[in-house]
Amino acid sequence: MFRTIVIVAALGAMSVAAFGAAQASKPSSSIEVTAPKDLAAVNGLNDALTALSEKVTACAKTAKKPETCQCSYPQELKNLRTRYADVVRLHPDWKDQLLSYQRLDKEGRKISGALNLEGLRRQLDMLKCE
Repeated sequence: MFRTIVIVAALGAMSVAAFGAAQASKPSSSIEVTAPKDLAAVNGLNDALTALSEKVTACAKTAKKPETCQCSYPQELKNLRTRYADVVRLHPDWKDQLLSYQRLDKEGRKISGALNLEGLRRQLDMLKCE
């Protein structure tokens, strides 16, 4: 759920009603990502999402419209789309699934993470930037 909220806040692409609808259709299963190659791909996707989220959030704090902010960082958006496509290309069966994984934080502690690929895919599909 946390990752879904970050995505919604970062991309600003869903209305409250649409967010509720997205929550109603949860991924059918959760996949635990453990293989090193898979973890690298998921961490790359998470890092791309975080980079875009931070920039869009900072932009939105300047009172710009979310529609403006979400399209103001084409390189970060392209990187996020590429990383998402890479994960789904590596594991087509992961499309629209919830991925759970562990990673090390800056202090070397294990932290758990989750990525809702269905929510991310829907938002990327809705996000049309020129």
